[in-house]
Amino acid sequence: MATDLTSPSFQQTLARPAVVSGRGLFHGIEAKVRLLPAEENTGIVFRRTDLKWRPEVRAHVDHVSAAARRTILESSNGAVVETVEHLMAALAGLRIDNCVVEINAIEVPAVDGSCLPFCDAILEAGINQQTAQRSILVIEEPQCVNDRANAQWIEAIPSMNGIPTVDYQLDYGPTAPFSPQSFAVQLTPEQFLNEIAAARTFVLVEEVEALQARGFGRHLTGKDLVVFNTDGTVVDNKLRWADEPVRHKILDCIGDLALCGRSFSGHVVASRSGHKLNHVMAKTLSTIEQGTPMLSRAA
Repeated sequence: MATDLTSPSFQQTLARPAVVSGRGLFHGIEAKVRLLPAEENTGIVFRRTDLKWRPEVRAHVDHVSAAARRTILESSNGAVVETVEHLMAALAGLRIDNCVVEINAIEVPAVDGSCLPFCDAILEAGINQQTAQRSILVIEEPQCVNDRANAQWIEAIPSMNGIPTVDYQLDYGPTAPFSPQSFAVQLTPEQFLNEIAAARTFVLVEEVEALQARGFGRHLTGKDLVVFNTDGTVVDNKLRWADEPVRHKILDCIGDLALCGRSFSGHVVASRSGHKLNHVMAKTLSTIEQGTPMLSRAA
């Protein structure tokens, strides 16, 4: 498995192709994703195989298209891929730097609402270490973005040990069906797999009704994701952790921040941050320049 950030680190890709299939979370369209090994310095690239000319879009915040409740990538060549955040989290959590993602529909499969099926497919395919060094952004000065109107913020600060950490505080207010939750995790592959990867998408029952009224997720039932009743019970399902919602928020955050285009060494602290604010932080991180080789600064 990938080496730790505190040791010399090299780029990685899959040893052989991996395949994941399923229906999309919002549109319900059946899709197949093929994760292909890629050359050094390719990054993560999505390729729409169902469209003429098989257009591609790079997984970078510069290609993020505004949308509610999910992350969409779009390029001027016609390539659009929706709900990429869980797959991006799996690739980032397992430290896959280079991968071509072939997809034959507009939306990435939702699988079980987490990113664990993607992780399982990647691990079954195997991970190859490459010869080029990873580009690691070392957070040297605090970076903070916020949405004061909605009492949301996310901050990236220097890390004492070089290992990236995400610390999330979830609070839906006094009328929420569950109490405030907080969780912090160091982003080693082992910790990611054990503590974050299996955390599933969650919604409130009234949100489901609103989304389905707009034509989204009409194929879903309580068995496909975690739906909270107003009294805090879960519809036709059971939690994997008592604090599964905050763990899934960390999963989303990891996937969104991966769109900055580099791994990072720093401590991310977020409060009630969603995709929109995560994207603003990813954009902020993508613009940071460092004058000396980033790997040596992190080692």
